[in-house]
Amino acid sequence: MESSIPESGKWKHLLRALVSEFCGAALTVYAFNFTTAYYQARAFAYFVGWLMAVSVSGAHFNPATTLGVFLSEGKYGKQVVRMLLYWLFQLMGAFAGVLITYLIFNEPVEGYLLWPLEQNPDVATRFFSESGNLYYAKICFLEALNTFTFVYVYLLVIYKPQLRTVDEIIKGLGVALTLWICYELSAGSGACLNPALAIAQVSYQVGFLNGMDYNGNRFASPIWCYIVFPLIGAIVAAVSFRVHIKLENSALKQDAGEAAVAE
Repeated sequence: MESSIPESGKWKHLLRALVSEFCGAALTVYAFNFTTAYYQARAFAYFVGWLMAVSVSGAHFNPATTLGVFLSEGKYGKQVVRMLLYWLFQLMGAFAGVLITYLIFNEPVEGYLLWPLEQNPDVATRFFSESGNLYYAKICFLEALNTFTFVYVYLLVIYKPQLRTVDEIIKGLGVALTLWICYELSAGSGACLNPALAIAQVSYQVGFLNGMDYNGNRFASPIWCYIVFPLIGAIVAAVSFRVHIKLENSALKQDAGEAAVAE
């Protein structure tokens, strides 16, 4: 979708972009399962994906990021099909990441629960009532806020004119560092920020736990928080970014006009 990426009419380039998004989403889910709450490892996994895919697809790996890019570019009629294809391949990639995890271990691994870390007493008091009920509003707020932060920084890095000459590796490090910070600021709420990850991971954990005669359905209850509110955060980020660029361009035009008058 980005201006440096070929348009969807060029099917060869589109196919490369979709495969890149598929692989990146699979890497994201695979990293989630093998890192527990080691957020820096998840962010570095994203950086690895960035190096491989940013020049091909933009390295979204996340429907929320794709939505933010789509709304920021404003090419709604031209890009809506591409956005939907990105979403489809991201979702398929997320399930592929779950499948890889399952085939390797055939059992749950360290980080497979997309759920507030109730085994941590500090986290338990934040997100659970004394009767064990979830505080959904807190999860929703943190998912929206941290997704907003990540997508907003991503858009600045990709589109801000002053950053166009910055090396892609430096940009990737900046975006990955932002993702790490957003994970940390999730305060143990689950740190999803990705609807494709949410759908695949919750399907995995519910199915696996039910197969072990545990109540896996319990862990599906917050899935709507992890799907809807990252998208809301991305929408707010895209609107904020467009306002930011408009104000910046207005200021540049004003400065140019004043300079012309002075001459």
